[in-house]
Amino acid sequence: MPTRAEIKAWRSLHRGKGRRETGCFLAEGRRLVGEMLDWPGRTVAVLHADAAGDEPGMEALLARAAARGVRTEAVPEAIVQTLADAATPQPVLAIGEVPAYGWDDVGDGAIVLLDGVQDPGNVGALVRSALALGAAAVIGVGETADPWGPKALRASAGASFRGPVFRTHTREAVARLAGREIPIWVAAADGPPLESPPPRPVALALGSEAHGVSASLRAAAARVVSVPLARGVESLNVASAGAILLDRLRRGPPFG
Repeated sequence: MPTRAEIKAWRSLHRGKGRRETGCFLAEGRRLVGEMLDWPGRTVAVLHADAAGDEPGMEALLARAAARGVRTEAVPEAIVQTLADAATPQPVLAIGEVPAYGWDDVGDGAIVLLDGVQDPGNVGALVRSALALGAAAVIGVGETADPWGPKALRASAGASFRGPVFRTHTREAVARLAGREIPIWVAAADGPPLESPPPRPVALALGSEAHGVSASLRAAAARVVSVPLARGVESLNVASAGAILLDRLRRGPPFG
């Protein structure tokens, strides 16, 4: 049974301060826990409600955890409810160590910069789209929501465990990209439509829907691009716009 101190520490993982102090994150549900058990990072513990131990798939999930030497605990449902962040919690959750991703982990390919994207659902959806479309990394700058927060992790559907996802400072991102000779392309509604893919990888910068990217990042940009929209449509959700632009960066416009 987890100690009171452990439960308190794990409950704090709902907040950025708790994740920073412990170096851990909380993942909820069978899908995310299953993804965690396939990644090379450290899973600290897997907890499941007492009554869920015999549910279809749970026994196999727990066996996988045990095979990796991960601590597994059957706990009262009240503890799962206490620790869970979701409004309707699933009966299993896990605690993992936040991976120490950095620039050395970023390979070849497009990079996605999230600048001030504060909605964790959008951050998670962009992580999912970016890594599914072959991005080399997703990097948050400015006031971007923590991609390792529980809401962002749920929205990523486990994609965060499949590639470098981390945060840094805007100035460092600009300097690192310049050192790699990777141009920054900013997505903005006032930019010309993106009609053809670039000849080499770029860093696509996506900002908040209210304010766009920061002035310093836009000043460092080699180009501003947008999604062509039908007449009368002003904008798209940042997660939708990012997915469309990433696809166009790979292969150009459809039917073109």
